[in-house]
Amino acid sequence: MTEGMKTEPQYVELLNAFLRSKGATAVVKRVGVGGDPLKVVRRCIDLRDQARGEERFDACVCLVDVDQHAALPAACELADRESVLLLVSNLKFEVWLRWHAEAKRSGLTSSQLDRLTQKLGLIKNKRLPPTFPIHQVHTACQIARQADPGLRAGRVGPDPSSAMPVLVDLLLGR
Repeated sequence: MTEGMKTEPQYVELLNAFLRSKGATAVVKRVGVGGDPLKVVRRCIDLRDQARGEERFDACVCLVDVDQHAALPAACELADRESVLLLVSNLKFEVWLRWHAEAKRSGLTSSQLDRLTQKLGLIKNKRLPPTFPIHQVHTACQIARQADPGLRAGRVGPDPSSAMPVLVDLLLGR
């Protein structure tokens, strides 16, 4: 389940295709509830509960950005109570994308990060290009773990940080 309607679902689908050869599979649900992480977690719980008899999910994961959301602490608490993995990117998801192309961990403003990811050819109009370097996902994981040694689901790490390695590990069965 993703907060974003374009970039994040596209990335997870790309990651799923890349890792599928290792037996990993992800089902991505785009949630039209806007950028409020608490609404994203609630919608994830609703979908999980509705699907109980029909299909089984090994894990429920929500991807959200910090974006100065006042509801983020409540979203973290609810996700923890409901066994939903809430993966937070600080400042936003583009931090994670950046680490597929460069190992720099400097903090940037939202607009600086947008310009940089465009300059690096990682994003255009909120879409990933066909040349997105998904093969660098393991390098991105290493950088994320260096940026935030306490990396885990349900936690807001320092700026910049992303808990996306939790999803990668989950898809790889680690």
